Amino acid sequence: MSPGPPTKRRWLKALLSVAVSAGLLAWLASRSDTDALLDLIKGMRPGWFLLAAALIPLQVILSAARWRRVAEDLSMPMEFSTAVREYGLSMFLNQVLPGGMTGDGVRVWRHKRGHGSVGAPLRAAVVERASGHVAHLVLTLVGLLLWTEVHASAPPPGTILLVVLLLGLFASAVAVPGRIPGLGAAAMDARLALGRIDRLVFHVVVSGLLLATFLAGFAACAAALGLNLGWGVLTAIPLVMLVMVVPLSIGGWGLREASAATVLAHLGWSTESALALSAVYGMSVLVGSLPGAAVLGGSGPAASTGE
Repeated sequence: MSPGPPTKRRWLKALLSVAVSAGLLAWLASRSDTDALLDLIKGMRPGWFLLAAALIPLQVILSAARWRRVAEDLSMPMEFSTAVREYGLSMFLNQVLPGGMTGDGVRVWRHKRGHGSVGAPLRAAVVERASGHVAHLVLTLVGLLLWTEVHASAPPPGTILLVVLLLGLFASAVAVPGRIPGLGAAAMDARLALGRIDRLVFHVVVSGLLLATFLAGFAACAAALGLNLGWGVLTAIPLVMLVMVVPLSIGGWGLREASAATVLAHLGWSTESALALSAVYGMSVLVGSLPGAAVLGGSGPAASTGE
């Protein structure tokens, strides 16, 4: 029996993700001095790299706490240890499988056990991810507004407008559920999960801590390579990582490097330095997410009545 259309679409998306990562990396390699790039990476200080990798389990814990809070607010409680385990698996799979969001799909599928259909767990994951994206966009906007104050250059043209438009899109989706087709139920869930002051404060604090570890990881990778990132960790790096919302790569490879080479060029960085920073950061995420592989083979979380 031949695979149905959904299976074919998944295979096409997987192949496209592989092609995007491989194609972009090959194109960037052709435009850079590969010897200089390799020399930078070979001279990496392992202590700083391991510090960056050690931040990834902390990111898993914080992300799991945010996901668990959303799930509980939507009447799908789970144990904290379960949330950490499942999010760790999700992050690991996102690093090694094509598509960029395959791990999230597995997390949703395993979460549906004991909760009937996949619809409610899917919306919980969407709300959790969306709250993180909004926090990222706010940080990116702050960095762009500071750019000309701390650098002798201007930010990439059009980026401030792009970020403002994206923030407006999220705000519109939550303020008027149903305005964006297919997201009405998720928007209602977002209003429920974020509508109380204690819930909103929780998400602001947790997302702020997550972003701090995210920036610290890049700073550690820059230190590992002996590169001076300076204010760029706040102004440029959030913009570099915005491209990661595009679900067409393997672990962000290719997209992240192209974004780094483009954005950091506005700070006077060479292509080789930008690619080395991005590549080392990608390796730190992969190494730091390896503990999530230990969850493979588990049966998935069962419904819980909470702690």
